[in-house]
Amino acid sequence: MAEKELVAELSGAQVVQDVLAIAKKYGKDITFEQADKLFGHILQTKSDTAALDGDTLEKLVDEYFG
Repeated sequence: MAEKELVAELSGAQVVQDVLAIAKKYGKDITFEQADKLFGHILQTKSDTAALDGDTLEKLVDEYFG
């Protein structure tokens, strides 16, 4: 899996359905609830506080797709 491509696509997700489609594209079958949770985490990683805490989209990719 091309992790950098996956990170780039997830960072551009605008809605939960985008996350579902991206996950499916990369061979991960997740529920709407899981995608919703992941989308919330994606949004959190975009904050300055998350960056200071070390929460990154790369870590989420490892956790969910690893």
